[in-house]
Amino acid sequence: MNDALKYIEERIKELEKKVKKYDPREQKSILKEIKNLYVDIANALSTLSRAQDRVRAIAQDFRKAKTSQTEVSKFYSFVKSQTSAELDLATLLDKAWNLIVMEDHDEAITVLKKVISIDPQNIKGMGLMGLAFMNRQLYDDAMLYLQRVLLIEPENPFALNNLGYICYKKGIWGEAIEHLGHAARQEKDRTAALYANYYLGLVYYERSMIPDAIKFFEKAVKLGPNLQEAYYYLGLSEVKRFEFKQAVNYFAQCVEVDPESKYGKLSSEEIKKIKPLTDAGKTFEDEDGSPA
Repeated sequence: MNDALKYIEERIKELEKKVKKYDPREQKSILKEIKNLYVDIANALSTLSRAQDRVRAIAQDFRKAKTSQTEVSKFYSFVKSQTSAELDLATLLDKAWNLIVMEDHDEAITVLKKVISIDPQNIKGMGLMGLAFMNRQLYDDAMLYLQRVLLIEPENPFALNNLGYICYKKGIWGEAIEHLGHAARQEKDRTAALYANYYLGLVYYERSMIPDAIKFFEKAVKLGPNLQEAYYYLGLSEVKRFEFKQAVNYFAQCVEVDPESKYGKLSSEEIKKIKPLTDAGKTFEDEDGSPA
């Protein structure tokens, strides 16, 4: 087991090196290794969980076999204390997160229901449940769990960010801005701040408030230089302002991160459409050839 743990640790260190020296050409291999590590760690946790159950069974047999019940009971109580509900919850939460990463949201929800049945006030469990429902576009169910998190911890960045995104998707602009604004300003969770700025950009983009949208998209790429979708929407925002050269620049940065991704391909298509408009003497025309 020590060898297996050492091997996983070596893979994690190697992955950390690759991410620190990020090369866009290694995007696919990095994503593949992240998923493989999640799966291998989940399998290792499952193996350890089964081993834990076997030790419990051995302790029970030992208890039955001994005549000196006082000393055996002390030993069994010690074993039981080392395999507490907290350890079980941590294993279940790790499993749920792995399932969400692998986009098996239904199975993640099943696991998280077990977590919440054990500990109804478990903030991480409720937050992940909200995320799993959100990813399935079951927004009302997701909101219930995220709001429960905020009742316990009003400034929880994870819940604020995801609740803000749901409000954006449902067109509840005021609440979206309020929740996402809190998440964007906090400094405890950098990832939450990154996506909160991106989602705020989407809110203002949808409302045709382009200068504000650009401001938040720019904050997002500053926090996460490889966030392709932010570059893509920066490009679209500049198109709306007829700043075609700047739009091409942002689309090109999106393609550079990963040309084969969804946003990389969309950006390549946008570049083909608007690149001629950056030439001298060209005018922006609509599809029927008349000036826009």
